[in-house]
Amino acid sequence: MTFFCLAGLASFFSGCHLTPKTTYSTDLPSQHSVNSKHFIIHSNVKLDSDNVLVQELQELRERLFATLRLPEQRDPVSVYLFSDEASYRYYMNTTWQNLPPRRAYFVGTTRELAVYSFLSSKVQEDLRHEFTHGLLHGSLKTVPLWLDEGLAEYFEVDPHIPDAVHAEHVLEWETAKQDNWSPNLFRLEMLTDFRDMTQRDYAEAWGWVHFMLQTSDQTAEVLLKYLAGLETTKTPPRLLTSLETASPNYFNDVQSHVVKMRSLQP
Repeated sequence: MTFFCLAGLASFFSGCHLTPKTTYSTDLPSQHSVNSKHFIIHSNVKLDSDNVLVQELQELRERLFATLRLPEQRDPVSVYLFSDEASYRYYMNTTWQNLPPRRAYFVGTTRELAVYSFLSSKVQEDLRHEFTHGLLHGSLKTVPLWLDEGLAEYFEVDPHIPDAVHAEHVLEWETAKQDNWSPNLFRLEMLTDFRDMTQRDYAEAWGWVHFMLQTSDQTAEVLLKYLAGLETTKTPPRLLTSLETASPNYFNDVQSHVVKMRSLQP
């Protein structure tokens, strides 16, 4: 074992810890755990209950459930936090061979709702995104792919930055419009495999979610009622139909909304 401080992650820990060297193993982190009613974090680095990562997941859950009016969570989410990227990559490549390489993943099975990630400078953002997936699938019977990703992109933004939006996605919308692209919720709702989603699709999914939650009570209610319907059905209808009724000018409104978000950014 090697004794060292994790560079760049000092705010996550109260001091240095004995941390194992990189190991190439299919074993999950298991030396330490932090338990709550709704999630458990497994790691090989000790995290206290007042650690910023633990507190942020708890705050995210409270914010997400309050914002989306979700039903009580049926299943807890297991978070597996690897100490280093190499160990994480080895485990994921060995265990989930069909997944493209990413810094973090949510994998839901009949056995477990699991989030996999590793300690990095992006760990908070990554956990906010994947933990959102876990909470949604722990509360609803199903979540359409575009909405699953759109909500995860919405809640991955740092909540401690006032009026912050997903700057990368706002820029992607701007770039896309220069390519004569237009948002198309009908097409987005037809996507069923996340491996088919492009960066532009993620940006569009975020844009629709942000537009509905932030524009008016009418558009927010469309999304909230739709989510309520996902509590009991595995074959949801298209959301677009309800949005057209509540906001007939939705096509122009969503584009104006994202342009406005761009103008508000530093």
